[in-house]
Order: sequence, then C-alpha cells, then structure tokens
Amino acid sequence: MIAYTDTILKLELKKEIGVEGRNSTVHIAYDPQLDTDLVIKKISKTDFTKVEEYFTEAQMLYFTQHPNIMPVKYASQDEQNVYIAMEFMEKGSLNSLIEERFLTPREIIKISLEFLSGIHFMHAKKLVHFDIKPTNILINNANKAVVTDFGTSKYLNDYGFASPDKLYAFHVPPEQFNFGRFSFFSDIYQVGLTMYRMCNGNDFFLNQLASLNINNPQELGIAISNNKFPDKKKFLPHIPKELRKIITKSLSMNIEHRYQSCLDMMNDIAILDNNLDWGYNEITNTHSTVFYKTGTHLSEVSILQNELGHWFTEGYKIRIDNGTRTRINKFFIDDLKTKQDAFEAVYKNL
Repeated sequence: MIAYTDTILKLELKKEIGVEGRNSTVHIAYDPQLDTDLVIKKISKTDFTKVEEYFTEAQMLYFTQHPNIMPVKYASQDEQNVYIAMEFMEKGSLNSLIEERFLTPREIIKISLEFLSGIHFMHAKKLVHFDIKPTNILINNANKAVVTDFGTSKYLNDYGFASPDKLYAFHVPPEQFNFGRFSFFSDIYQVGLTMYRMCNGNDFFLNQLASLNINNPQELGIAISNNKFPDKKKFLPHIPKELRKIITKSLSMNIEHRYQSCLDMMNDIAILDNNLDWGYNEITNTHSTVFYKTGTHLSEVSILQNELGHWFTEGYKIRIDNGTRTRINKFFIDDLKTKQDAFEAVYKNL
C-alpha cells in the first residue's frame, strides 16, 4: 500500500490576470516557500468528473517539457480547488503585445516559429492543445514565446482523433460543424487564426463580427461553417503576400488543404525574407502611416484617401548620419484604387 505524506502549502493570491475565454482563474501569487512570485492557475474541483483528473493538465505540462512550453513548478490542491504553479513572466501574453501596437512581419515570424516549435513537440507526443490563442502564448523573460494552458488538451485515440470538452468560440475550427472529428489539424487552424490576429490586431478581427451582425454563438458557428469568418482576404497592408498565403492555407475549411504538420508550416515561414520590417500605424480609416528602417536609412510614408475615395501616398526616404536626418528621396503616388494598391506602390518604390 502506498503511503502519502500530506503537506502544507501557503500562497498569497495577488492580482488576478484576465484570460480570454477562461474556464479558470489565474493569479500572480507570492509563494513564501520559494520566496518568489509565481503564476497560479486555480481550477474548481467541480470542473472535473473524476478525482484522477485533478492533475491531468499539470501532468501534461510536465510531460511536454520544452523551451517553448510553459514549465510547471508544482501542482497542489485544497478542499475546493486545484492549483497549478508556473513561472511568472513579466512580459505578459502575446495578446497584451498585439493590444499595444501592430507587429512587424519579422516579429510575427519570430514569435510564430517559437510557439509552433512548442506545438510541434506536443504533437510528437500525440497531444492536441485545442486552445491556441493570443492569451495562451506568453513571452518569457528571455523574450521567447511559450505555449501555456493545457486545460482543454487531449491525447489522440487509436484512430488519430481527439474530442475536446469545450472550445473557445472565436477559435472554433470548421470541422466542429462539418464532421465533428478533431486532430492535429485543429491546432493548425488555431495557429493560423492566432497569426491572423498578430498580423491585423484584435480590433480588426473583432470588428468583423460586428460587420456580420453576429450576436450569439449560433450565428458565429454559421459564419465559420460558411467560410465568412474570419475574412481570409482581409489583411493590413504591411503584411507581405507570402505570409498571407501561409496563414490562409492554415485556415482552409478542408483539413486536406491545410498544412499537414506544424513542421511543414514552420519550413514555409522560415524562408520568408522580403519586406519583413515594415511598421504600421492606423491614425484614422483614411490615414495610415508606414515606416521601414534599415541601417542608416528610414522610410516614412503616409497612406491617405481623398474626398473622391482614391488613395495616395506621400513621404520620404531619410538618411540618418550622427543624429542628422537628411531627406534624400520624396515619395508621392496618387490615384490608387485601394489602400493595398498604395502599400504595394510603397513596397516597389522605396
């Protein structure tokens, strides 16, 4: 007979961290035993149907130790809750980052390759995450992206499928409505949707719901199954066409048309090398700015729409020498039909 030793664990739960689509609470907590702040995921025991499921998520995290997967420090329980202790990452989540500003394509590629590496490792263990989204990608203290929150993760069965207990509504893959069988391809779809949000920002993503007049989960399901959400043709203008193609492929309605593995997706992302450092600011619906810095040169261009609805660009290429800025090339093109046409003109001429 196994003899267990009961221990006392003290935690001071401090700030609660908001989690998108959460089924638990997450806190920054002080652990006096380790004399450090940790992140504590607190899960009510009422969420489990069996006692042996209490520590399934913690065991999955421990089983999939990888540089791009959140390390688990320990797991514990009291009468009402299960607690999973993880490293506190001050830089926060990917969601926080994309709420602050638009990312450059190079940043999107770097972060995506990092968290895809962690997901690829999970898949090698026959584990499907099922909840890949910006709030579940954290930036660690070494500025690397790590995957967290295995609360919905499942192992594949003998037939290569898995059934999640619940899915985050905005990231439900189309197979939920078509044939109801989930596998690694469901994660690849959610990776694509996470990258789509990295490219365009959350407002761009969520405003599509308003434009489609979606007000409840049923209407959202219809829009996803009819390939109307998200709009795979809409990207902010600074996102290169090659990166758009990768994301669009991962979001294919038919799983046979998606990437067949995370590794295949990573290989295509890794070879992108054009127009990766453009930054983007959206001032109004009719006025955006783009900028690109390389070495001692900086390009700054405004993209504007006139009263006739036509787009035009104006800006400069600037040489920076010991803090002195010298305009070396003025940039102006008018009578462009779309905002994307304007940005393509910038790509070609600067």
